[in-house]
Amino acid sequence: MKHLIALSMKYIRRQKLRTFLTFMCITLSAFILATVCAYGSSIFTTLLNNEIHDNGKWELEISNWTDKTDNPGKSVKFVKQHPVVEDYLYISGESTLPPKGNSVNFFELTDGKTTHRLASLSSETYDGNLELTGDYEDTSLAKGREKGIFVSNIFKDMGYKEGDVIRFRLRPARAEYDENAQVIKDIRAELKEKYGTEYTIYDKEYENLPEDLQKSACKTGISTLLHRKKLNLESSPLVNITYGAPVTYTFQITGFKNIERNPSEKFLDIISTSDETISFSELYEKNPEINYEADDHELRIRIADNIDFDDAVKQLFIDLGFDYDRDFYNKEDFGISSNTFLLALEWRSADAIAKIIPNFAVPALILLLIAWFIARFVIDNAFEMAAQERSTHFAALRIMGASKLQLATVVLAEAIFYIFTAIPLGIISALLICRSLMNSFNSLSSGIFEFSAKPLFLGLAIFLSVIAVLISAYTSAMWGARKLSPAEALNFGKPRSNKKKQRKSKSKLDLSSKKFLKRYTRKNIRASKSRFIVATITMGLGVLMFVFSGLIGLCTLKNMRKELNPDNITDFWIDEYLCDDPKDTLDVINKTFGNKEIFNRVDVNTYTMMEVNLPENSDPMLIKGMSNGFNSDFKIIAIQTIDRSEYEKFELEKIIGMSYDELLAIKGSFRNTISKTEKNFVTPQKESYYEFYGVDEKIKLVGESTSKLQKTGLIIPIETTLNCNIPYNITLTTNKEHYEEAVKIFDDFVQNNNTMYSMNAYMVGTGLIDFISSIVKLVLTFLVSIWLVGILSMVNSVNTSVLNRSRELMMLRSVGMTRQQMRKSVILETLLFSSTSAIMGTILGVAVFILVWNDRISKVIIPIIIVVILSIILNILIAIVSAIPAIKSLGKVESIAQAVNR
Repeated sequence: MKHLIALSMKYIRRQKLRTFLTFMCITLSAFILATVCAYGSSIFTTLLNNEIHDNGKWELEISNWTDKTDNPGKSVKFVKQHPVVEDYLYISGESTLPPKGNSVNFFELTDGKTTHRLASLSSETYDGNLELTGDYEDTSLAKGREKGIFVSNIFKDMGYKEGDVIRFRLRPARAEYDENAQVIKDIRAELKEKYGTEYTIYDKEYENLPEDLQKSACKTGISTLLHRKKLNLESSPLVNITYGAPVTYTFQITGFKNIERNPSEKFLDIISTSDETISFSELYEKNPEINYEADDHELRIRIADNIDFDDAVKQLFIDLGFDYDRDFYNKEDFGISSNTFLLALEWRSADAIAKIIPNFAVPALILLLIAWFIARFVIDNAFEMAAQERSTHFAALRIMGASKLQLATVVLAEAIFYIFTAIPLGIISALLICRSLMNSFNSLSSGIFEFSAKPLFLGLAIFLSVIAVLISAYTSAMWGARKLSPAEALNFGKPRSNKKKQRKSKSKLDLSSKKFLKRYTRKNIRASKSRFIVATITMGLGVLMFVFSGLIGLCTLKNMRKELNPDNITDFWIDEYLCDDPKDTLDVINKTFGNKEIFNRVDVNTYTMMEVNLPENSDPMLIKGMSNGFNSDFKIIAIQTIDRSEYEKFELEKIIGMSYDELLAIKGSFRNTISKTEKNFVTPQKESYYEFYGVDEKIKLVGESTSKLQKTGLIIPIETTLNCNIPYNITLTTNKEHYEEAVKIFDDFVQNNNTMYSMNAYMVGTGLIDFISSIVKLVLTFLVSIWLVGILSMVNSVNTSVLNRSRELMMLRSVGMTRQQMRKSVILETLLFSSTSAIMGTILGVAVFILVWNDRISKVIIPIIIVVILSIILNILIAIVSAIPAIKSLGKVESIAQAVNR
């Protein structure tokens, strides 16, 4: 055995080129398999973590089952203590509204120092493991999932902070508007002038009005009219206030909620994630006239990991008192929600797994099988050529008495060498590259992506690589161990054909003929069909994937060109920001986001609907674009703002005839129509002004423009709108270097200011470019590895063909074949390899792209031409480079031929 292993190592040391080519083929094959498995493992872990992050760890939501039992409350406690339930989360909610009626109804909240009027009360209680809910599933839940009580920002406005113990009193209240207050008098006068009566359909006096006045009365209540004047419950003048029975609450504030709703009115929201429950049921018991609802609840559970999931669910269903055979599959009455994706990723539920197999498992298995077959073909080709080169040695060993097992041991010893050297190198390289790229994804996506090399996936890559090497070594060993005749040995192991072809005509060797090289090259390729087919298929797959990926990339880039334009990229959105003092809005924004190193661009604008008091006989241009409100009592118009940079960018000074400062000075506005080519401006027939509800100043309409400005409706300079008390939208753009600083500033601003909605859109903004760059690196790594395997197979095949034909080439060189003809023959052979692969791969790549890409061919013809030309050029270069080792091998033939001629 020792001598056989030594002989195997001798072959490896002496045949350096063959060893290098075989080593690289096996390394790249292992690299491809490990790349597929490593990315598969990382994507699997990323999907699992992302699902838990977004939706939580819950598996089933079974409140429908507990509600159908005789005692739902007892059933909930039973489920919490059931042995198959590992974790649970019971979510219950309450909502409370003031009583309905013609009076002004609200809740009074007071801590003895400060008093507020509230429009509504709500509370949520989370009992159990908070990890069973996701971060984005319920945005009202405070970050961190701490245990405690979280409240709305109304208490922060009252001066309380986290950790403070608060004691406050709640009670319902009824009141009437103070008819002696000036604002109420003004509203009544406006109603009287416009509708003939000062009462609305919601006033108690409405019932006593004559029928004609009832028909003409305003359909909008006083509260809405006060809102138009920017007055809410807190600031409305009220008299004759009567109170219901109070309830006092005391608890420690753990934190404040992240999101507020409807900033026009104050409200109280409480979230309890501890054993202490804050309920408004006592307030309802003392004041039954209020509207109280407490039916909203969920019971989420997670089944124990050491129990079969389906058996556990069945047992729980039966223990709740239901008939499994009759009721379990009755989805209409007993249907429940399940976290299907999580169950499938955790390999818990057969039904969940079956649902994701078509979309995830099948494509992954197909990709893995393709990678394995490529590796298998390439490795088999490498071992087969290595065995053929040593066929004379094998024949000599057999003649000297070596057994099949001994010859097989020689080849298998080489396989063991490659298993312990080439395969680890390929797998380690794949893991390092995968880790680098996944870390890049992770840094760009704020922790969504995670590199993972799970033992199952890594073991699968190693197993497939080793199996491919052993199968290839075994088949080559069995071929080399068969008993060869001397003629077969001299013919490099090719058995003699028993068929004799009769010549139809005599021919003579004409080395000077132009057709000779073509015929000679075709003959050489036909003589090594298996190697030619393997190399062609492998390289053709590389070309196919290059063409397909290139077309997808070019067409996607073409479609995303507008989105990738720096002027259209937005990294952060803040919608409907209301400053405490509207006049300070721009100053606050500039102070917060004014650092140009952190924020490349800061845009402030608004798109809102405003109510207009339209004078009689208004100019038609003033009326244009207006629509009715919720009823016929008022008109609304869409408002957009413009800043100095936009005004100058679209050359509106030339179109309108006045500078931005002049437009500001007269508090002017203009209407705009979008046009790519036309530029025009029309002034109104008479001087016209907009009178907005709640705005003291009038806005002058200077005319209507037609320009490239991508805004329509009424356009007002942003500085003019600061007196209109309207919300503003803020869009921010940052850069990769200062992203973390930008996030911190953004989160702090959203947390401490009055905003309706905010979003970190970095991954679809600036981060998208870096993300696409990382995706390109990933795809290129995989494509280059497959293409390189094909190239090495082609180098291996051509070089082996030259060495196998050394006697034939020496003979041709001795009878007059020139050195240039020999080189042309090798280059022509590589060109035939490469061109066949290029044609096959390009055609299939374009065909697959056309099938996948849902668009007309005429729209993608240019990318197809570009990719096809690139494929042809690359394959020509590859063919020339691949011929270099074989040309160098011709030097041996040349030296032998010269020795013979002497």
